[in-house]
Amino acid sequence: EGREKKRGRARNCGRGERDSGYVDLRESTMRLSAAVLQTAEVRTNPLGERELVLRGLSVPLIENLSATLDQYDSLDLTDNDLIQLENFPKSLRLSSLNCGDNAIEGIDARNVGKNVPNLTSLVLTNNRISRLDEVRKLGESCPKLEFLSLMGNPVTRRQHYRLYVIHKIPSLKVLDFTKVKDAERARAKRLAQSAAGAAMESDALREGRDHAAAASKKSSANTAEAAKTFEPGGGTSATDAFSSGANFTREEKERIRTMVAEAESPEEIERIEECVRRGVFPSKPPSPPHLTEDGGRKRSSAEISEG
Repeated sequence: EGREKKRGRARNCGRGERDSGYVDLRESTMRLSAAVLQTAEVRTNPLGERELVLRGLSVPLIENLSATLDQYDSLDLTDNDLIQLENFPKSLRLSSLNCGDNAIEGIDARNVGKNVPNLTSLVLTNNRISRLDEVRKLGESCPKLEFLSLMGNPVTRRQHYRLYVIHKIPSLKVLDFTKVKDAERARAKRLAQSAAGAAMESDALREGRDHAAAASKKSSANTAEAAKTFEPGGGTSATDAFSSGANFTREEKERIRTMVAEAESPEEIERIEECVRRGVFPSKPPSPPHLTEDGGRKRSSAEISEG
C-alpha cells in the first residue's frame, strides 16, 4: 500500500511538471541514462545551490552521473529505489546529496569520500541503514560533512546512537535536524572513553567485517553464475554486463571508464553503454573526413586525390 501511494505521489507530481514544461520521466524509465540526466529538472534550491532533480524516478542504482559533467552543487535523489549509495564519478563541485525515502542499506564511503570530497550535507532520512559501521566509515571518509540526517533508519534505535555519531563525525554541526551542542560533544567524548563506548566500537567493527564477508561471498557467487550464463546482448543493463566482467579485462574496464568520462555528448555515452550491454568493447566513432577547398566547394582530401 505504501509503495502504491508513493507511485501515486510521483504521478501527480509528474503531471504538475508537464504543466510547467518539464518532461515526466517517472513512467518512462527505471535507469539513470544519459538522456534522463540531460532532460531532468534543474533548479536553484532554497540554499541557493544549483540542483539536479532526480526524485521519484524509481531508479534502483546510481549510474552515468559523469554525464552531468560536474555542473551541480546538489543532487536530489529523493523517493527512488536505491539500495546502495555508491558509484559516484569525480564530482568536485557537488556538496549536497538528498537521498531520503529510498531503501539504502549501505554506503560506499570510500567512493563517496574520494569522488565527492567536498560533501557537506547528506540527507538519508527514511532508509534502511542499521549498522554503526556505516557511520564510522562516513566519519573516516567525509571530513567536511556538516549536516547529516539518519532519521527513520534502524540505526537510530541503537543505544547512544546520537553520541556515537557525534564522536565519529566530529565535523558535524547538525544531526537529524538538531544542532550539535558543545555539551553533547563532551558527552560523546566521555562515552568513547568508557566501557560502553568501547563495546559500541567493537560492535561496529564486527558488523563491518561480517557485512564485508557476506558481500564478498555474494559477489563471488554472482560472478561465477554470470560467467556460466553470460551471453553478449543478454544482460539487462550496461551496468550488469560491466560488473559481471564476463567479456572485459581490468585494463579494458579502465579504458571504458575513461571513454565515458571523456564523452562529449549523451549520445556518445549511450553508444558506449550499448556496446557494453552487448558484451562488445566500444570502439571510437569514426572521425569526420578532413575537408579541403577545391573548385568552389569543399571535398575530402581522399575525393580530390581520386579525382
